[in-house]
Amino acid sequence: MVKLEYLMVYTNAGLPIYSKCFGNFCRSAFENPELLSGLLSAIEKIPPTIMDGAELKGIKMAYTSMRFSKTLPEGHTVVVGLSEDRPDVAKRVYEAVDSLLKQPRYQGVDWEVVTSELVHDFTRDLTQNYLVDAMHKFGAFADECPLGDQCPIHSDPIIGQKRRIWDVIRARYDAMKKMMQEKMTAAPKSEEEKGRFWGRLRTRLRTIFGGGGD
Repeated sequence: MVKLEYLMVYTNAGLPIYSKCFGNFCRSAFENPELLSGLLSAIEKIPPTIMDGAELKGIKMAYTSMRFSKTLPEGHTVVVGLSEDRPDVAKRVYEAVDSLLKQPRYQGVDWEVVTSELVHDFTRDLTQNYLVDAMHKFGAFADECPLGDQCPIHSDPIIGQKRRIWDVIRARYDAMKKMMQEKMTAAPKSEEEKGRFWGRLRTRLRTIFGGGGD
């Protein structure tokens, strides 16, 4: 069963429209600085080399396959991270995102100046309808990120505050690391300890990033 591990959608200028991890990728990037550095470099440097409407072959990013596409005519970047190298699934996800962006309410939107209501509705439509439909025959879509909305990869125009998506994600990871250094005196060793650790981390991140639960 192929899983959608993460999705990033951002403007040609790098401003986030929506991004989120749906599994354990954000945790892996937190534990592996080289992986995080590679992720941030890829989402910043690869899109300018892609023509609008073009699709790039999969790039191996830890245990995921990352694929880049660009929408027409706006040139928004869509990054799809899958648990397997499945171009057919990546295409379905891209088409779902592209279709939503072309809906009358979202077509031609200036994502630098939007209301929280529009961002909320776009996120709801994307995660509760379009991604569900896109992933239906490939094993379903579910957000299983252990940090919920406090996922450091989670971003949108409100969270981003006109910052580039790679800067937003970097800042959220830096906040996690700082909190860890201040609050955690010992690294968890057993699987049970790791479970409790991520539960405490999620609770504390809520106080830093705000927002609700899953």
